[in-house]
Parts: sequence; C-alpha cells; structure tokens
Amino acid sequence: MERSEERKRLHSLPILVIVVVLSLCQLSEAAIGLQTPMKLRRSFYKYYNTCKDAEAYVNHQVQISWKSDKSIVAKLLRLTYSDCFVTSGGPSYIILTGRRDGMTSSASSVNIPSPSMSVNETLAYFNSKGLDVRDMVTLLGAHTLGRTHCRNIEDRLYNFKGTKRPDPTMKPELVESLRKQCPERLRKGQSDPLVYLNPESGSHYSFTESFYRRVNNNQAILGVDQQLLYREDTKDLTDQFAASLQDFKLSIALSMNRMGNINVLTGNQGEIRRTCSITNKDNPLLK
Repeated sequence: MERSEERKRLHSLPILVIVVVLSLCQLSEAAIGLQTPMKLRRSFYKYYNTCKDAEAYVNHQVQISWKSDKSIVAKLLRLTYSDCFVTSGGPSYIILTGRRDGMTSSASSVNIPSPSMSVNETLAYFNSKGLDVRDMVTLLGAHTLGRTHCRNIEDRLYNFKGTKRPDPTMKPELVESLRKQCPERLRKGQSDPLVYLNPESGSHYSFTESFYRRVNNNQAILGVDQQLLYREDTKDLTDQFAASLQDFKLSIALSMNRMGNINVLTGNQGEIRRTCSITNKDNPLLK
C-alpha cells in the first residue's frame, strides 16, 4: 500500500520537485542492478546533526529559482547527468544523502555521450556504465526540455553523412524551421545559436511525453534521438513512453536512481567543497 501511494505521488509531482529529488536522493527499493551505497541514508545531515534542514533548504531555494527562471529544470537535469558519469550523483525518491564532492573539477572530465554518436554507440556507452537499454531510452527523454547548440545538428541540416543534403528522415518543414535558426556555418568565429530540443516544450520547460511523440513523427532534433526508431527494443520503449507520461515519469525516477549510484563518494572519500564549482585546494578564498 505504501509503495502504491509513493507511485501515485510520483505521477503527480511537477518536474521541479522531481529535479530537486533527483539531485538529492535514491529509491533503494526500486533500484535494479547498481547497489545503493551503504553510507547514504535518509535525512543524512539531520541524523549526523550537521545541517538538519539541508534538504528542505535546497528544495526551497530551487522553488525560488524556478519562479524567476524555468530553464533551471534543464540545467539541473544536465548537471545531475554530467556529475553522475564523472564522479557521483543521486536521483530518485526516498531522500538519501551523504554524498561528497570529487577532488577534481574540470570541463574536460565531463565524459558524456556526444550527440553525434549512433544509437548503438550510445547504448554501448550506457552499458559500460552499468546501465541498460531502458535507462538509455528513458534518460534521452530528458531532451523533452532544454536546448542544444546548432553545431550539434549542423550535419543533419546541411551535409548528412557527406551527401550535402539534409537527413532524409527529417520532415521538410522541420529542416526549414531549423535552418532559419541555424544558418550554415561557413567561416571561423561564426555564431552558434541555441535551439530547443523539444519545440513543444520550448521556453515553458514543461516535462511531458511529447519528446517521444516527436521521435515517432520523425521530428527529433538530435540524430541520436531520432535513431530510437532504428532498433526494435528502443522503438518499443519510445512507443510506451509516447503513450504514457506516467510510465515515463516512473521510469526516469528509476533510471536516474541507477545512474546516481555510479562512482558515489561517501565517508572520508572526496571532500565537501566550500564553493561548488571549485575544489578546496584551488579555491582562492581558502588560501
């Protein structure tokens, strides 16, 4: 009964709350494959009497930020995704905290799949991290909101596989619309605008299943997203999520949980940074 009620609450959560939860916690009961680190626990900071209101404070601050900048949703999702594959992370539901920061901080270490990778290459990458095909299809669904640079779709618009033509799987009206936003780059230093990964969400940054419907209609912005139709297993999952926002919400919570169990630092590992973006040894304020 309790698990059923948890799932009902999950389905009704706005994406803002989902992001806050994904940033802080894990769902140990539902985790499959990767094991929950034993030193993480619910209300970690309250239990150890270090900062008893930490979770509530973070939730409150994100609520405030959401009111002035709805793009924070996509930014937090990307941050969680990047951090998980580089050092640690933590998605899900029952709030388990206690993670520590890594000892390195560099853009070059953010090893996430390139948008130019094929769906098979992307799946191999996810498999190498202990994630499966369902995780991949689910996590690519985070493209239901956010933006990407034109350089990531330039080949699809102007020179698909060296043909000097657009990707034939793209609808002509989509090519025309994107070309207006992404003029062909012919010289060094030319601007590289941003386009929405899901025009239906756009500046509203709403979390819906429309991303998967667009994939099924050959309207995906990134090539790797469109290639979800190229395999039977990824196509089946795309159809499932396109038909059910509830299934997508539940699956993304579980997949973010699994991803959040990658390379978690606890106990005496890592450090607690005084400034999130800088390691303590490189922080000029601590010297």
